[in-house]
Amino acid sequence: MKGFPRLGASVLVERGGKVLLVRRGTEPERGKWALPGGLVEPGEEVWRAAKREVNEETGVKVRLKRLVGVYDLLERDGRGRLRYHYVTVCFGGEPLSRGVRRGKEVLEARWFGKGELGEAELTRTTFRILKQEGLLG
Repeated sequence: MKGFPRLGASVLVERGGKVLLVRRGTEPERGKWALPGGLVEPGEEVWRAAKREVNEETGVKVRLKRLVGVYDLLERDGRGRLRYHYVTVCFGGEPLSRGVRRGKEVLEARWFGKGELGEAELTRTTFRILKQEGLLG
């Protein structure tokens, strides 16, 4: 299908036992909590896109420390046709600033304690990453 897959970048930002999440304001999975991230722009390096997206969505500047993984998100309609396909490169990082503010593309942005993560309605990819990293029971 023309135009797919789309490349995204996200960051698992951790500080003092808490994880930074945003409530998505756009599809896919609008209204669910996700790691901050978004699409890589043409000519932009993936790691730069990850840092930019976190700052745009939360106001937090980050230092990337490691690669967490690469994840596919595929959605098909009732006839099996591909609706969308995203490939997300997720990094682990630490915040360089403290204050969190909501960016224009998100409904909310805040820190979640480890005990709160299981109660949040998470996107599929965020659930997978948090589970893989041992942050969900």
